[in-house]
Amino acid sequence: MMARPVNEAISQPKVYPISLGCAKNRVDSEIMLALLEQAGWEITSRPGEADLLLVNTCGFIASACQEAIDAILEMAAIKHNRPGVRLVAAGCLVQRYGAELPTLLPEVDVFLGVNDFVNIIQVLESATGAGGPKLWLGQEWQKYQRVWPRRLTTPFYSAYLKIAEGCSHRCTYCTIPGIRGPYRSRPLKTVLAEAEQLVAGGVRELNLVAQDTTAYGVDLTGRSQLPALALRLAALRGLRWLRILYAHPTGITPELLEVMAAHQTICPYFDIPLQHVNDRLLRRMGRGYTQKQIWETLGLIREFLPQAAVRTSVIVGFPGETEEDFAELCQVTGDMAFDHLGVFAFQPEEGTPAVRLKGQVPAREANRRARRLTSMQEKITRQKLRRLRGTVQEVLVAGYNTETELLLEGRLASQAPEVDGKVLINAGWGEIGRLERVRITRTFTHDVLGEIVGGTAPAAGLEKKLTSGG
Repeated sequence: MMARPVNEAISQPKVYPISLGCAKNRVDSEIMLALLEQAGWEITSRPGEADLLLVNTCGFIASACQEAIDAILEMAAIKHNRPGVRLVAAGCLVQRYGAELPTLLPEVDVFLGVNDFVNIIQVLESATGAGGPKLWLGQEWQKYQRVWPRRLTTPFYSAYLKIAEGCSHRCTYCTIPGIRGPYRSRPLKTVLAEAEQLVAGGVRELNLVAQDTTAYGVDLTGRSQLPALALRLAALRGLRWLRILYAHPTGITPELLEVMAAHQTICPYFDIPLQHVNDRLLRRMGRGYTQKQIWETLGLIREFLPQAAVRTSVIVGFPGETEEDFAELCQVTGDMAFDHLGVFAFQPEEGTPAVRLKGQVPAREANRRARRLTSMQEKITRQKLRRLRGTVQEVLVAGYNTETELLLEGRLASQAPEVDGKVLINAGWGEIGRLERVRITRTFTHDVLGEIVGGTAPAAGLEKKLTSGG
């Protein structure tokens, strides 16, 4: 056997990742990437040079499943031209459809369910030889009881922190409990330890995620431990923003609001998916609350944090929704004047009770209602943003705008990453990952324009281009 020259570089195997779906799924992808790096793999942004093509899928709704299949087939085409490359599909699509996939997608070498992704190294090693298991669907629900390593795919200053997995609500349209299992809170000490590691590594914004963040700890102690967790996280030295996402309307309590109001580190921001406001439809959806309770929750928020921004999402075209019900939804959400509103046309999902409900609304009509409500909300959002003109706001600077290096961009405390608008900055100097004071000069439908206080003048003609249509 010939010895390898000492100066000859040993090339590392490369992995090309695709992560689809929600922020909770992104955390799983980051854990897999960190485990692969620890095992000697290198992450590449070029799929054509990868030895491993990794697709972490979403399987929540039919359109997400199709997106996942398209991504897998795209990677399969790359694999076809490069013998020896392996293709791994992980996540919710795999968990949802299980044993059907090896036959439907024979190009995939290994399928990993939502409970097995942490075993990716062992799985790859066992699948090296012929005849190794192709489908991994563990029977024990993943509990995240330890601090797993993370290879952040978000900007260095911002990270998602998963505090629980699964869901124990039984909404009639939702597939999540069947895919991810019952609600399982992570131990408080584990969450705190991971948060400390992230902040020590330079993270300045933590975004708490779970299927229902307000249910954190209920399965462990019988009552929500979110206020206690928020209190501990807000005290972390170096953390500037703590944001709580995906709150259930019945989980917003005075205790939680008192903690939020007492700590400037906690963003006065609420993401509360309501899904509808009509009591009959809320019962059909299995949401467990009434319109009156929604108003009470919003009243509590305004009492403790009058400046708070509130995001919600609604489903239009749910089985049994009449024109009168939709008109009520438009009227009430308009009166509630949300800062951000996501509108989704109902999609019947196999295996859910909603598929069997009478009064199915044609997809064309559901889409028409979604467009109408979205247009209405855009007017409300524009009006709310106009109030910021002339004010000075703290902005987390994200770096250059994705479309032009003539602009910086960032976010307000009222803007969550990836789902809300941006702050475009056309004057001044700002450090990426820091909070800078920005004077808002113009506003648009979702974004605002401003200049860092004490900054330089904008480039000639730049403001005119940005403000057209404002």
